[in-house]
Amino acid sequence: MLHKIAPILNAYNLSETNLFYKNKLKFLTWHFGNYLVVKKDLVEIHYITWTGNDKFIPSSCYLYADNIEDLYAKFSSMDVISPKGNFKDNPWGKKEFQILDNNGNVLRFGEGN
Repeated sequence: MLHKIAPILNAYNLSETNLFYKNKLKFLTWHFGNYLVVKKDLVEIHYITWTGNDKFIPSSCYLYADNIEDLYAKFSSMDVISPKGNFKDNPWGKKEFQILDNNGNVLRFGEGN
């Protein structure tokens, strides 16, 4: 049985990403030199430093949340909502919004479990 998932995303600079999550989003963070773990409630996102020779292409992940309207209001007050990520009601009946992290990775928050 699967219990949890923790996507591993790339970052330009783990120290800056650590500060973004800790100071801007108020996540707990653990920085292990070349590896970063950020956590809020039951959600974890892991980061490694981008070392590729190709162009950096941001990734994305989908995070399910309860009380999505309240979460949107909270993140809106922190001024972290993506310009294209405003709150919306999708045709499939799920409400969602997006945040861009400091690396350009998309964090998509949606209602559900």
